[in-house]
This record gives sequence, structure tokens and C-alpha cells, in this order.
Amino acid sequence: MKNIFKVSVPNINRSKLFVVSTILNATGSGLIMAFMMIYFNRTTTLSLSVIGLAIATGRALSSLVPILIGRLLDKLGPKKLSIYGDFMCGIGFIMCLFARDPFTIMFTQLLTQAGSHIFWTSNRGLVLLASGGSGTQIWFGLIASIRNIGLGLGTIFTSLALSSNSNTSLHCVIIASSLFYFLSCLTLTIWQPSLYLDETEDLKDEKKQNLKSVFLDCRYRRLLILNFGLVLAAMVIPLVIVIYATEQLGLPPLFSGGLVIFNTVIVALLSTHVASWTKEYEPIQSIKFSYFLNIFSFVLFWFASITEENKLATCFVLSIAMLVYSVAEMLSTPSVNVLSINLAPKKNNGSYMAAFQMTWSIGMTISPALFGWLLDINKHSTWAVLLILTILIFGLGFKNLKGEVNERFND
Repeated sequence: MKNIFKVSVPNINRSKLFVVSTILNATGSGLIMAFMMIYFNRTTTLSLSVIGLAIATGRALSSLVPILIGRLLDKLGPKKLSIYGDFMCGIGFIMCLFARDPFTIMFTQLLTQAGSHIFWTSNRGLVLLASGGSGTQIWFGLIASIRNIGLGLGTIFTSLALSSNSNTSLHCVIIASSLFYFLSCLTLTIWQPSLYLDETEDLKDEKKQNLKSVFLDCRYRRLLILNFGLVLAAMVIPLVIVIYATEQLGLPPLFSGGLVIFNTVIVALLSTHVASWTKEYEPIQSIKFSYFLNIFSFVLFWFASITEENKLATCFVLSIAMLVYSVAEMLSTPSVNVLSINLAPKKNNGSYMAAFQMTWSIGMTISPALFGWLLDINKHSTWAVLLILTILIFGLGFKNLKGEVNERFND
């Protein structure tokens, strides 16, 4: 029982600059992540539908990027590629200052989202370098906490800028966001992680991998299926919950925003603790438990529609659902990232990391259209479809995976 209350914070002395870079990247992302539509709506004469189409097209094109960079990750390494990714994001946001037509808007989104995909494809390798191969799961928990803090800070600053109704303040937000990304580049450039593999030279000739070999790997293919289910669950926060609570259940926007902040605070404060608490367990068990909790949270979110005549009861049910959902997120994030590394080759694993990132790029591309359509139907359809998809993915992804993972760990 004592282990539940014992928090093991990783030793960041050798990787302080990596932690600083993560804070800078997250804050830069948080400054503008949820406000691109508003920014272009206020600074151009284009309609929202045209802006939305341009943004969606740019992001859809960027979803192809992970396919192209697997081998590049093997060649350049995660640190150098992450620097390029952050630099692309910085340039993309600078270009937003000059975007006045649909094509330029599309190009800015292609650049920023491609840079983001490059960064996240490389991120698991960066965490491995930062951890020195020790306590990796706790490091992933720490990174989740840091990112939520950075995203929250960025969102607060931009909300204040929006309240001024001044285009100048919005331009300042764009410039600040790009500066954060450029500073992240500089910090990563200065950071010199020591290599933890003494046998690096012996691993250089390890077999080259490509995406075909990744998808032929039964264990990794099942992990990709499971992560896709977690990606769909992760889209509940940015795409579903505010519209569901305000438009379909008639709750005040302040409460809906509070639910999102509630999730951010929980994940920011407790991710490292949960990662430390679960580090003795097999990652696959934590992922399985997170699926159970996600299913339970979706049931609770759905149940809130039954209690909508009593607003107090509805708010209570939604709050409990968000708490359960947040615990599921904290359980799955470190575990699935650790497993993505453990099930991949030690060297030349760029195609594996690219395939893992593809589950995010594909999920983030299709989920706005999917959830938008479901929310348009009625207040029940979103949760019904999410439950069906989650249960189906659970059955496909976990089939025989436990034994296979144990076998891999014992190799």
C-alpha cells in the first residue's frame, strides 16, 4: 500500500535541457493549438467554411509525413530530427502572419503539423536518451505532466489575448508561439545526452526495417491497433466534450471548460505518480486496465444525458466520468510508449516509431469528421459508437498479446 503514495521522480540532472525543451514546445503548442480557426477568422476576410477546409487539407496532407521519415530517423537520430521538426513548426507559425488566402493557410498547417509529426515520431527516442535506459516509464509520466502544464499555460495566455479583441494581440501570440519553438530548437541543440548503449557499434549492422516489416510484425501490429483505440479516446477532450456538455446537455460553457481544465490539472499533477506506481506491472496490463476505464467513462458520459433534467446530477456524473477518463489516460500514456520501444528493435527502429506515430496522424485526421457527424446525429450516437469501436479494438488488439509480450521480454 505504501507504494501507492510513494512518488519516484526521475533524475533529470543529465537531461535538464531536454525537460526545458519539452516545456517550451508544449507552451508554444498550447498558445495556438485550439485557436487557429479564430485567428484566421479575425485576420482574413475568408469564411469559416473555407478556413476550415484549408486547415483540414493541410493537416490531412501532413498525416503522410510519418510514412516518409522512418528511415530518416534511423539516419539522423531522434535529437537532430526533433530539432528539424520544431524548426518547421516555428517557420509554419511565422507564415501564419502572412496567410490571407486558402492556399497559404493550407501550407502553414502542412508545415506546422508535419513538424509536429516529426517531433512526436522522434520523441520516444529522445525520452530513451534522457532516461539513459533506466526508469523510462516514469520519464514518460513526467513528460505527460510537463506537456499538460505547458499546454495549460499556453491556453491561458491565448485566452487573455482573445479577450482584448485586438488583431495585434493575436499576431503577438503567433510570434510568441514561433519563438517558443525556435528556443526549443536551440535548447535541444545545446543538450548533449550521453549514450547509454555501449554496444552501439555492434548494432549498426542490424537489419534495416521498413513499414512493410513493421506491419508483418504481429506483436507490433496489435500494439498499433491498441494505440489507435487510445487515440480515438484521446480525441474526446478536444473534439467532443465541450460540444456535448454545452450544446447537447445545455450546461454552461464555464462548466464545460472546467471539465477540460480538470483533466489537464489531474494529468499534470499525477502522471509521474501513476507512472511510478505502475512501473512494476507489465505495460500491457496497464493498457488493458486503461481500456476498461475508458469504457466505463464512456458509459458515464452517456449516462449524463439521462440525468439532464437535473443539472446538478448531470454535472456530478460528468465530473466522475472525467475523473475516470483521466485515470485511464495516465495509465495508458507511459505504458503504451514504453511498449512501443520494447517491442521495436534496439537499432534502426525508425520505421517502427513512424508506424506508431501514424496511428496518431490517421486518428487525428479522421476523428473531426467522424465525431462531427456523430454529434450532428444526436447526443447518444457519439458514446454508442465509441463504446462499440473500443470494445472491437480491445478484442482485436489484446488477442494473444499478453503471451507474446512476455515472450519478447524474456528474449
